[in-house]
Amino acid sequence: MAFAPIIIHAGDRESNADREIIARTEPRSLRTYTPTQAVIAQSAGIYHWTPEGRKLYDFTSGVLVANLGHNPVGWMNRFCRYMNWPEHWSARRPDAPSGYFDALPMTAYNAITPAEADASRRLVEFAGRRPGGKRLE
Repeated sequence: MAFAPIIIHAGDRESNADREIIARTEPRSLRTYTPTQAVIAQSAGIYHWTPEGRKLYDFTSGVLVANLGHNPVGWMNRFCRYMNWPEHWSARRPDAPSGYFDALPMTAYNAITPAEADASRRLVEFAGRRPGGKRLE
């Protein structure tokens, strides 16, 4: 199987590992290709953070996030009440904007998250152990 080119950035140990997993497990047509293949670990408001802790402006998201921002506290509180879920939040990043909590991004269709890389790796490993799974290669 031909793999997508693996993009390596100096100093991005965790992000480089996630980019390599995605390049080796996902079909090229599955996501919108962007030259840097940013890896996003957390998001709040208009910001993303890489697994290495680098803060980035969000130029990756669509209209919903552009209007709401990632992980708005008020919206999530209303959603949790509607679902009858308890409200629980992790500690906020000190550099997260007011009114937002840090969590996974609401969308990442033209970026990569560590959760997606792990899910892709697990899916390929699981499918490879099933009858006929070696045809994935």
